[in-house]
Amino acid sequence: MDWESLPNCPQLVVALDLDGTLIPHAPTPADARVDGDTAAIVEALAQSPGVTLAIVTGRKRELVEDLPARFPSARIAAEHGAWRCENGVWELAVPAVPPLDELDRALTSLAAMHPGALVERKTCSVCLHWRLVATTEREAIESATDAIAEEWLETHKDMERLPCVEALEIRHHDAHKGRALAWLRSRAIAGTPALAVGDDTSDEDMFASLGADDVGIVVAREARRTEARYRLPDPSAVHRFVHWLVDARARRHPSVQELAIAPTGPIARGLPGAPATPPLVVVSNRLPNLEPTGRTKEVGGLVSALLPMFSETSGMWLGWSGLERDPGLRVRVQHGERDAIVRAEFDYPTSWRKRFYAGFCNQSLWPLLHDFVGRVRYVDDEWACYGDANRAYAAAISQISAPDAEVWVQDFHLALVGRELRRGGHHGRLGFYLHVPFPPRDSWETMPWSDEVLAALLDYDLVGVQCERWRDNLVASVHGALGRDAGARAEQRVRAIPVGIDPDRIASSATAGNARRDVYDMLNGRRLILGVDRLDYSKGIPERLEAFARMLELFPAWRGKVSFIQISVPTRSDVADYAEMRSRVESLVGRINGAYGEADWTPVRYLYRSYDQETLAKLYRAAAVALVTPLRDGLNLVAKEYVAAQDGNDPGVLVLSKFAGAAERLGDALVTNPYHVDGVAADLDRALRMARDERVRRWTAMRDVVWTDSATAWAQRFRAALHDAG
Repeated sequence: MDWESLPNCPQLVVALDLDGTLIPHAPTPADARVDGDTAAIVEALAQSPGVTLAIVTGRKRELVEDLPARFPSARIAAEHGAWRCENGVWELAVPAVPPLDELDRALTSLAAMHPGALVERKTCSVCLHWRLVATTEREAIESATDAIAEEWLETHKDMERLPCVEALEIRHHDAHKGRALAWLRSRAIAGTPALAVGDDTSDEDMFASLGADDVGIVVAREARRTEARYRLPDPSAVHRFVHWLVDARARRHPSVQELAIAPTGPIARGLPGAPATPPLVVVSNRLPNLEPTGRTKEVGGLVSALLPMFSETSGMWLGWSGLERDPGLRVRVQHGERDAIVRAEFDYPTSWRKRFYAGFCNQSLWPLLHDFVGRVRYVDDEWACYGDANRAYAAAISQISAPDAEVWVQDFHLALVGRELRRGGHHGRLGFYLHVPFPPRDSWETMPWSDEVLAALLDYDLVGVQCERWRDNLVASVHGALGRDAGARAEQRVRAIPVGIDPDRIASSATAGNARRDVYDMLNGRRLILGVDRLDYSKGIPERLEAFARMLELFPAWRGKVSFIQISVPTRSDVADYAEMRSRVESLVGRINGAYGEADWTPVRYLYRSYDQETLAKLYRAAAVALVTPLRDGLNLVAKEYVAAQDGNDPGVLVLSKFAGAAERLGDALVTNPYHVDGVAADLDRALRMARDERVRRWTAMRDVVWTDSATAWAQRFRAALHDAG
């Protein structure tokens, strides 16, 4: 339906944003006032026959307490819909209010360093505004806010970030304007078309939930990416539009000449098909963060590996936006201003994060693939959602690309996508890369649907894994479960092609700027042992701590002469196993420091947070030993990053688990067994005592591997193998 048809709808749902839409933005939310003219025209529309209207705002409830009296015929939704008011009665729509005090304190401390910054604490969110901060300081506060948000969100999976106009808000994922619009629809006759008008990023939640018979209007002076089909330039134009709608519904035949309403166009809306269909589509569960928000962009190994390919092929990267929205699954295409990669994203329908991502992927496949069978659970409903999600990814690929496009699917979340594409008639090359291990057959077959997943993997022309051990396990499972012919196909299609890093970038970061003076001061001349991992049970962090303590016991000469820094990047705190792991690690750190620490020496420094790549590179370079001892790991890029960061004249020693895929190519590390505490302790002692000549010899051999097996080389090898297989 187009906007000119709105007056002819007998029934109409109308959702209007407040700040920036009905009234201009003000320096602070408290300064933005609704004047009499605005109140009159909105109330007139609310009283129009057949109209169900709500003011849907991101303001906290306390700042809109006066609105129900000023708009008696309208409903009010505050905090993006967390609070809802009907007939003067307020109701909290979010079932569990999140614990926001820690985040509030962090943002308040940051705001205190930047005059003009304002922290707005709401019931289900915290927002930091920098509209009044000096222009010269905005990049710094935006960067710092972004870093705080990213770290906090790692351990609060029921929350999400919301970039706003000169602000950043962290909110509960149930508190968004799409849900507020659904609530408003429930107050009208089923099937009633909707009109949504808004200016901010939060209003895209309303636009995303609109259907073909609905109308979305974004308020923006310049064209921008949006899911709304029309644009008005400013609040004054919104007022004229509302006046027109009131008069037109009353059959007073107003003129449309001065409305200044314009279509947004397919490219501005990010619709599939606006650009030419891409010849290469990379698919992953989550999209990489490629758009910097005031700070230097961090590019991970997978991104740096694939950037040259995207430059050559005009490829597209498809994945989940990180949001849950009803109905979800609508594909949006985004063209980054600074990157060769075109991004296509979609939202999960409500419940998929819990059932597909946190459920089957993280509590069934993740422990199974890492051979932690005792941690696995299998739930039929979660498996069904896994199938639904894989079909949705395949449908999205078909929507944005041609049937002969080359498709690279990343990791265990999407094992069935190739099968679904083939069923849909896709005849281009299909590649799949498994970034994690593959377990022995006896473990794999504990999964009730193991044969189905293996058969689906054979619909790919190429299946890449990190090392020969994982390849052998996968081929043996196919042969044993599906027979000789399938096993022969697996022999041909499964290849060990290890992922790499960008070693030049790591080496440059390790020597850029000033050294980590605070680390050297803390060490006070002591040797540094370093561990860097996500906080995951597969990484063997408790076992590593026990081994360090055992070294202090067996080799007491090292007491007071070494310090162990363990950096644990927060992850998956919504899964009980990870919360238990954090508690266990923190208890071990306390016990070791209590048993061996002195007034001037703390044996273990435990840092539960993430660090940027440059900081990590400098820590790698400062470390005499990197203790990389996962119980099971697909590869482990930390091992390669440590090698790349070393001073070739006086390198450190890599102590590496034999169960990490990286050990297959980095055999000149001290390869150790993380399950053998005394053995790891002895290897630590040996690493700390190792002569310079041996360290240089080992490092030189590993350096050649790291630079040979770079991220770019991985992408080139994988693509070449895929073309040979296709």
